[in-house]
Amino acid sequence: MRLEPRCSHCDSEDPKIISLRNPAFERYCGRFCLDKGHENFIRWIRRTNAEVAS
Repeated sequence: MRLEPRCSHCDSEDPKIISLRNPAFERYCGRFCLDKGHENFIRWIRRTNAEVAS
């Protein structure tokens, strides 16, 4: 069981960036992982919007 927060993308320890979109669960260790997290979120939103529109 992990007690320390970890990066939401790569699972490394000691995340330094907390996403304002979801501060309780989205924490990233650096800019690269933050960008990848945002890309995944945008893909999810587009897929959800396409499903709703169809």
